[in-house]
Amino acid sequence: MRKFTVAMAALLLGLGGAELGARYVLGLGTPPLSVTHPTIEYMFAPNQDVQRFGNRQLYNEFGMRSVGMEEVFQPRRVLVLGDSVLNGGNQTDHADLATTLSTDDKIFFGNVSAGSWGPANMGAWIDRYGFLGADTLVVVLSSHDLRDIPTFAALDPLTHPTRMPVSALVEGVERYLPRYLPASLTATNSAPEKAPEPDATTASTSVQGEAEIRALIDRVGGGGSCACAWCSTRPVRSCRDLAAPQTRWPIT
Repeated sequence: MRKFTVAMAALLLGLGGAELGARYVLGLGTPPLSVTHPTIEYMFAPNQDVQRFGNRQLYNEFGMRSVGMEEVFQPRRVLVLGDSVLNGGNQTDHADLATTLSTDDKIFFGNVSAGSWGPANMGAWIDRYGFLGADTLVVVLSSHDLRDIPTFAALDPLTHPTRMPVSALVEGVERYLPRYLPASLTATNSAPEKAPEPDATTASTSVQGEAEIRALIDRVGGGGSCACAWCSTRPVRSCRDLAAPQTRWPIT
């Protein structure tokens, strides 16, 4: 009986130590959460301030990766819309974001972004929340956004969690451990899927994507707001050069 008690105590201490290590050393257990939306498809949940892998993840009342709008004192506001290229993800601290580094006493750069967002998501966000007093809007896009059409499918909890995990250790096992296991341990018995061949559906999706981009340009160009569009496939390091009052667009 005593050996069993000692073994259980050792197990509990081991699990407790692993939980503390996963939470405070690895930074697990507090992922920034996403929420579904009937028109935007999904976005980061408003009013979050969590630590992730040692990096601060701050989302304001509009789901922007920025400080609360009541804290903005700058006379000029610029909204920057994009996907993970702009958002920075869990590996980027709030202080190291391009929008944070570009903000000074005269101009506030607001970060409106979420992983895998496309023009339709961005446009729907504008329809829902407006320009928030901004006189310029920067759109960060890349070529794959032509095929980025919202599906409104259920969010994958491994990439877009909607609730906090039971524990940091459980999150590490479920979300990250499979990445480091041999493929033979995670492979299924089903035949591998072949990449779809280019067809009329793909072409139709590209046309729809181009229409969404044009609709986004029309949307941000109205109401006296100044639209500035920028195409990029690299992480955004500075927003100041992108905020010039002009539109740069390769589509003719």
